[in-house]
Amino acid sequence: MDNNTLLFHDKGAGVFKGISIYPNRIEAVVKNDFFGTHTKIVYLKDITGVNGVKGKRVFLRNRLLTACSYRLSSHSQAQEFVSVLNMVM
Repeated sequence: MDNNTLLFHDKGAGVFKGISIYPNRIEAVVKNDFFGTHTKIVYLKDITGVNGVKGKRVFLRNRLLTACSYRLSSHSQAQEFVSVLNMVM
Protein backbone atom coordinates (compact mmCIF):
# COMPACT_ATOMS: atom_id res chain seq x y z
CA MET A 1 0.00 0.00 0.00
CA ASP A 2 1.35 3.41 -0.98
CA ASN A 3 1.78 6.12 1.69
CA ASN A 4 -0.46 8.46 -0.33
CA THR A 5 -3.46 6.09 -0.38
CA LEU A 6 -6.43 7.80 1.29
CA LEU A 7 -8.04 5.50 3.89
CA PHE A 8 -10.50 7.90 5.57
CA HIS A 9 -11.70 11.47 5.00
CA ASP A 10 -14.17 13.64 6.90
CA LYS A 11 -15.11 17.29 6.47
CA GLY A 12 -14.53 17.96 10.18
CA ALA A 13 -16.29 20.41 12.49
CA GLY A 14 -15.35 23.61 14.26
CA VAL A 15 -11.80 24.69 13.39
CA PHE A 16 -11.14 21.43 11.53
CA LYS A 17 -11.95 21.82 7.84
CA GLY A 18 -10.83 18.36 6.75
CA ILE A 19 -9.38 15.26 8.43
CA SER A 20 -7.70 12.48 6.45
CA ILE A 21 -6.00 9.22 7.43
CA TYR A 22 -3.21 7.85 5.25
CA PRO A 23 -1.20 4.65 5.95
CA ASN A 24 1.55 6.57 7.78
CA ARG A 25 -0.03 9.85 8.94
CA ILE A 26 -3.11 11.85 9.91
CA GLU A 27 -3.57 15.18 8.11
CA ALA A 28 -5.93 17.82 9.44
CA VAL A 29 -6.66 21.13 7.71
CA VAL A 30 -7.11 23.65 10.53
CA LYS A 31 -8.60 27.14 10.26
CA ASN A 32 -6.43 30.03 11.52
CA ASP A 33 -7.60 33.11 13.43
CA PHE A 34 -7.14 35.24 10.32
CA PHE A 35 -9.39 33.14 8.02
CA GLY A 36 -6.51 31.17 6.54
CA THR A 37 -5.80 27.48 6.87
CA HIS A 38 -2.79 25.31 7.60
CA THR A 39 -2.20 21.57 7.58
CA LYS A 40 -1.40 19.77 10.82
CA ILE A 41 0.33 16.40 10.32
CA VAL A 42 0.65 13.71 13.01
CA TYR A 43 2.57 10.56 12.12
CA LEU A 44 1.03 7.24 13.19
CA LYS A 45 4.33 5.99 14.64
CA ASP A 46 4.02 8.74 17.30
CA ILE A 47 0.49 7.72 18.38
CA THR A 48 0.32 5.20 21.20
CA GLY A 49 -3.44 4.76 21.43
CA VAL A 50 -6.92 6.21 21.64
CA ASN A 51 -7.87 7.91 24.89
CA GLY A 52 -11.55 7.96 24.06
CA VAL A 53 -14.43 9.08 21.90
CA LYS A 54 -16.83 11.62 23.36
CA GLY A 55 -19.55 12.72 21.00
CA LYS A 56 -17.89 14.03 17.85
CA ARG A 57 -14.44 14.32 19.48
CA VAL A 58 -11.64 11.76 19.33
CA PHE A 59 -8.78 12.00 21.83
CA LEU A 60 -5.48 10.30 20.94
CA ARG A 61 -2.37 9.69 23.07
CA ASN A 62 1.08 10.24 21.64
CA ARG A 63 4.64 9.54 22.77
CA LEU A 64 5.08 12.97 24.36
CA LEU A 65 2.17 12.21 26.73
CA THR A 66 0.12 15.03 25.24
CA ALA A 67 -3.32 14.52 23.78
CA CYS A 68 -4.26 15.17 20.17
CA SER A 69 -7.94 15.85 19.71
CA TYR A 70 -9.96 15.91 16.51
CA ARG A 71 -13.56 17.03 16.07
CA LEU A 72 -15.37 15.19 13.32
CA SER A 73 -18.74 15.86 11.70
CA SER A 74 -20.72 13.21 13.63
CA HIS A 75 -20.42 10.52 16.28
CA SER A 76 -20.61 7.74 13.70
CA GLN A 77 -17.74 9.35 11.74
CA ALA A 78 -15.73 9.50 14.99
CA GLN A 79 -16.28 5.77 15.55
CA GLU A 80 -15.28 5.01 11.96
CA PHE A 81 -12.16 7.19 12.40
CA VAL A 82 -11.13 5.08 15.41
CA SER A 83 -11.81 1.79 13.63
CA VAL A 84 -9.73 2.81 10.59
CA LEU A 85 -6.98 4.05 12.91
CA ASN A 86 -6.95 0.70 14.78
CA MET A 87 -6.81 -1.17 11.47
CA VAL A 88 -3.75 0.82 10.32
CA MET A 89 -1.88 0.68 13.63
